[in-house]
Amino acid sequence: MEIDNHTQSKFSLKNYNLYIEIDGKFIRETSYSEIENVIRDISYVRHQSTNFLFLYSGQFDFESMLTLPYWDFLFVKGDLHDNELVDIQDGCLLIISLFFIEIYDDNGGCYIYANKLFDFLDNALNLFQPATERQRIIVEKIKYLSKYAEDEKVLRRIEPDETSLIIEEEIGRCNEYLYDELIEKYYWETTKSFEIFRQQSAEQHKRIMANQKKP
Repeated sequence: MEIDNHTQSKFSLKNYNLYIEIDGKFIRETSYSEIENVIRDISYVRHQSTNFLFLYSGQFDFESMLTLPYWDFLFVKGDLHDNELVDIQDGCLLIISLFFIEIYDDNGGCYIYANKLFDFLDNALNLFQPATERQRIIVEKIKYLSKYAEDEKVLRRIEPDETSLIIEEEIGRCNEYLYDELIEKYYWETTKSFEIFRQQSAEQHKRIMANQKKP
């Protein structure tokens, strides 16, 4: 079925079919209104993350700012273009990354543990089928963050050793990679797209003017 690209049509449950399917099982229906809220949160996180040159969870109050089940939207299906779906998935992976990074940033409680999300996120990452090679690597980096989330030496709760220090360095490199892929490259690609949109708009304007001149 051809996707209706009219913005107003996306909010019609009758004309726009969206649902969550995990591991081949239908979980629930969703709507573009709900997805718009997810996109809003992703946009906010991307924008705020430009305040730093690495992913920093401490600037977000997850309890009040980012409360949606973003892991569900890794599995959204239905009337979405592939590039739109990948962008939503990338944004959800960004937020999930921040949930894990908070474990290493935070000196007190963590959103993942306070809300008992660790197993949900771990399961989602294991079941998620990356759409691109880039997404596959991103998931690997997030899994590395989760792997040492309870390591006492890595978290500096007890005296670190040579191995834990090496792991800390790798966690830092994971952070840098995720920032580069999910924040910096996103904005570079968005900036380049302005010229494409400008050309398309100019061509569309020419067609409209040409049609108006026809007898």
